[in-house]
Amino acid sequence: MSSPPSPTSVERLIQARALLASGEARRIRLAAGLSVGQVAADIGVSASAIQRWERGERVPRTRAAGDYAELLVRLRNTMEAPWRGAD
Repeated sequence: MSSPPSPTSVERLIQARALLASGEARRIRLAAGLSVGQVAADIGVSASAIQRWERGERVPRTRAAGDYAELLVRLRNTMEAPWRGAD
């Protein structure tokens, strides 16, 4: 069985915008215990850009938006994964 194809940049942009519009992006970030500054540094944008995205004041348009979506999906998957190693 092959793995699913990687999302295109347009698909990642759509995903980022959906996560932001629903408020899920902020919930994921907070649940992961990450600050706006930490996320911004990881994807290469300013903290104020992340804040404006999360407040709905701006819509992400650059490659960084795709990187943001990718980070959020990884964080969500990590948090939803069952704990392994403890019996």
